[in-house]
Amino acid sequence: MAQTMPTAQQQDNNKAFFSLEKKSLNFGEIKMGSTKTLELSFTNTGKKTLVLTDVYTNCGCTTVDWPKDPFAPGKSGTLKITYNPTETGPFNKTIYVYTNAQNSSETVQIEGMVIEK
Repeated sequence: MAQTMPTAQQQDNNKAFFSLEKKSLNFGEIKMGSTKTLELSFTNTGKKTLVLTDVYTNCGCTTVDWPKDPFAPGKSGTLKITYNPTETGPFNKTIYVYTNAQNSSETVQIEGMVIEK
């Protein structure tokens, strides 16, 4: 009888898994000269402790306040994403989140429109 190959999820079911509430955020309209912060939730849906190891943005206009403490299986946390516009018009930026989880990196897209004061 032939053996079936275990799926990737089965092979690594003893690791953390970084599950984002969503992979994109719309900041809507932001007035030039002001900042806007949105929160994005995540959960460790794996079997081991989750640690966020680094968060990187592709623009100096975007900052992320991220938790440095480990998350036990089933525990949730929040990324606080702040956009500080440098010019008017539409924007679309990427945030890269690196973890010790099975899915070791995830991206979050943020978008919106910067309007005059």
